Amino acid sequence: MPPKTIKKAIKNCLENLREKDFKKFCDALIADAGIATSRVEGKDFLDVTNVVVTNFGEAKALDMVIDLLEDNGCKEQADALVAETKELTSKAGSSKSAGASTGTDRVTPKADGERFVDRYREDLIQRVKTIPQILDQLLTKKVIDQETYDKIRVMRPPQEQMREIYKSLNARACKDIFYEILEEKEKWLIEDLKKN
Repeated sequence: MPPKTIKKAIKNCLENLREKDFKKFCDALIADAGIATSRVEGKDFLDVTNVVVTNFGEAKALDMVIDLLEDNGCKEQADALVAETKELTSKAGSSKSAGASTGTDRVTPKADGERFVDRYREDLIQRVKTIPQILDQLLTKKVIDQETYDKIRVMRPPQEQMREIYKSLNARACKDIFYEILEEKEKWLIEDLKKN
């Protein structure tokens, strides 16, 4: 019987990971998703599930878990999680359910956001002007931790700040959040880049 919530599905998936794979997953949360080391290091699957869901909400947490599993050699577990949550994601609005289970390329607004951030990396590094506001949002949405925030705030010039922000955006879910922030804070720039 499938779980009744996305959080339970994530918990079950993490619980069933081999110890080595769970450690790799936790390391990826720290390195790729910007989760503070103290929040996952030495924690069990229940604690890690709570951290991920609390930080990103169920739908984004599911996307992130699937991405990190795939990126760390646990494709079978990622596919099982997609299958297990297929019905739940149609209600919650997760972007992973349709494409991953059918084997097709995932073309969704979130995936487009990630591609946009990657495609226009150099333009964004050179042209973004509202870096302090973007940093505030990245911290609030827990894409970066306080230490990273403080480090980037004092960097100069702005292009170096943007390069450092990009270093913090390794996971797809983080890039999606960054894109959403850019749409709000740099609307004119995003529209201009979309025209081109």
